[in-house]
Amino acid sequence: MDRIDAKPLDAERLDRLFRLYNARLVRYARTQTRDADAAQDVAAETWLKAGLSLHNLRAADDEAFGWLRTIAQHTASDYYSGYERPQDWTDAVTSRALPAADSAEDVALAEPSAPADHDVELAAALDALPERERLVVRLRMQGLTWEAIGQSYGRTCGTAHRRYSRALQILRAQPALAG
Repeated sequence: MDRIDAKPLDAERLDRLFRLYNARLVRYARTQTRDADAAQDVAAETWLKAGLSLHNLRAADDEAFGWLRTIAQHTASDYYSGYERPQDWTDAVTSRALPAADSAEDVALAEPSAPADHDVELAAALDALPERERLVVRLRMQGLTWEAIGQSYGRTCGTAHRRYSRALQILRAQPALAG
């Protein structure tokens, strides 16, 4: 920004405007930027631009805020056009490259992997449970409450809980699932 070559009267008027409106201008700039530091920058830049174009101000000093607000609005717009947050690439944490990962589409379209041996054993053990206990375990795995499980086959939540406990005892007794 160029140096302000102001006449003494312009400098006095700019000083008067600054004293009248600076706090209000910073608050307005804050509404435009949503950032306290950026608002200070926009307000400072606004005062520089106002000093350069003070000869265009035809309003009285007590009615000049609209003129300043317009300059601030344009300054805020200019501040954010092409604005890029600086980043410290020398910092080890922020500059660490992220490992490459498959896209969500690639993951969704990929062939399902073979289940682990433990998963196969668990599925077989669940299938070996008596029907009502197996039903209670599967409903509980889906996140249903004890009350909802009991109601699903006309029993109380206590009955559902007992059937679940019995299923766990059966599963814990299986030697393949013990380790």
